[in-house]
Amino acid sequence: MCYKTGKVDVSPRVKKYLAVAIMAGLMTASGGASGGNSEPLLSDSQNKVPSVNAGPDQTVTELSKITLSGSGSDSDGSIARFDWKQTSGKTVFIENPSSPEISFRAPKGITEQQVTLQLTVTDNEGATSSDSLVITVIPMTPEEAGLALEKAMKNIGNLAKVVTLPPHPDKTQAIATVEGVDANKNGTRDDLEHIAYQGMNLQKGVNLDTYNHMISIINMIQPPSPVVENSISELAIYCAYQAVPKNVKRKMPLSFLYSIVLDTQARKTAHYRSLTRSTHNLRAESCEQT
Repeated sequence: MCYKTGKVDVSPRVKKYLAVAIMAGLMTASGGASGGNSEPLLSDSQNKVPSVNAGPDQTVTELSKITLSGSGSDSDGSIARFDWKQTSGKTVFIENPSSPEISFRAPKGITEQQVTLQLTVTDNEGATSSDSLVITVIPMTPEEAGLALEKAMKNIGNLAKVVTLPPHPDKTQAIATVEGVDANKNGTRDDLEHIAYQGMNLQKGVNLDTYNHMISIINMIQPPSPVVENSISELAIYCAYQAVPKNVKRKMPLSFLYSIVLDTQARKTAHYRSLTRSTHNLRAESCEQT
């Protein structure tokens, strides 16, 4: 049996699709119309994120000096920047936060607490990675606190080796009478000696003479018991205070001295009953007139 070959009509739309398909195949086989020199449409050269390690978690004692050593690496480049920041806990002061190695002082506290720090590294193409660590801070025992204070007093401050302080005052006993407690019997309440020491010990230029001068001013304000008429001179106190160095005045203004000495109503009453008011305006010129 024979079949007669017939003519098959192809629509214009089908012709268009066939033409597009044939051209696409030719370009794929030949590498493109420009002879195979064109760039590939996709590239696998993507920047890889850097690696970072902030270090292990730690448990430390309050007020101890802590040093952390973080690290970072980049498999396809280099580390351009380190950044440490605190993300939780009582605020600490970080030394050199843009360095892999940092230091800070653990915060003080009466209960256990945690401080979280985060290290972020940035590579030479701007990619970043972060890692965190947790510092658990535990309070010192009373024995540790005593030893730490004793060590600090021996190693810092202008007055540490020249001032012998009385026993640390008990607050209840310190306010029990107008005189308070004077354990070393030098004429000054124990609590006032401690306050003067703390306020002056770390200040620049303060020596034993400056400290003793401040104690003498405190003694001038200190009320006698029983009340002794005209035993306290407002002008003498003011003029004696003028000789105090400026940096000490900023730390311990005269109003502050009055407030710590006259810290109970009984002391205020005894002071004002013994006080001789100045007949001059309290200015530096007033002291030159006396």
